[in-house]
Amino acid sequence: MEVYKTEEEQVQAIKQWWKENAVSLIAGIAIGAVVIGGYKYWTESKHNQAKQASVIYSEILSSNSDKAKSTEILKSDYSGTPYAALAALLLAKDNVNASDYDKAILQLTWIIDNGHDDSVQHIAVQRLARVYLSQNKIAEADKLVAGVKASGFESGYSEIRGDINLAKKLPVQAKENYRLALTSLKSGDQRYDIIKMKLDDLTQESKAN
Repeated sequence: MEVYKTEEEQVQAIKQWWKENAVSLIAGIAIGAVVIGGYKYWTESKHNQAKQASVIYSEILSSNSDKAKSTEILKSDYSGTPYAALAALLLAKDNVNASDYDKAILQLTWIIDNGHDDSVQHIAVQRLARVYLSQNKIAEADKLVAGVKASGFESGYSEIRGDINLAKKLPVQAKENYRLALTSLKSGDQRYDIIKMKLDDLTQESKAN
């Protein structure tokens, strides 16, 4: 560290340092202010977007809006919020109930391609696979779930693979899928009972043959 003999030398050194570094220092402060201001604006903007999207989604839930129209607004203007995918999931369910499978496929595919929540996306994948099966599009369903592994969704995927193998007339593989699906469910669970019924039906058929 350089030692200065007099206060005057110290003052001169400070002036010289300022002369050499003033521009970069001011620029750094300015950039820092812009970054901080930009981050604040971004967080406020995201918060406002989520708030506005939640209002639209609440209207969908309360049936106070055109569900299809409101869903498209969420998808186009608020796709970065979780409400867009949730609304599309609800609309797809209505489409299926109305046997409008093509529209359901569009909604579920959008969630898979654009969703930001893994759980919602896995739900969409499983529902889309079931829609494909209902239309006898076995290859499409098989391709959709092939190799997919997801903690918390193993049972659903195993059941769907069982349904696919059953549709492909592969009862041995289907039974193995159903057995695997049951391992992560508890007896008395609604899904457990349904899958167990599928497995029992296949077992009885194989004994009869």
